[in-house]
Amino acid sequence: MVKPLEERTDDELQRVAAGELGDKKAIIAQEILRRRQETKTQELKSKYRWLGSMLAALSLAFLAFKRIWRR
Repeated sequence: MVKPLEERTDDELQRVAAGELGDKKAIIAQEILRRRQETKTQELKSKYRWLGSMLAALSLAFLAFKRIWRR
């Protein structure tokens, strides 16, 4: 039995997106892959948001220290 596109793995969707099964299914597979990648990216952003904040704070502290040191 054929699985729906939403239940296929990324590798299977990439083969479908390459055009093995037809244009309409290829377009749908590409969209599903794009949405999955977007979801993964958002998860990483939310997971490591604190790291970006920490680096920004350290950078600003370094610039402030550099400015004070030059005076």
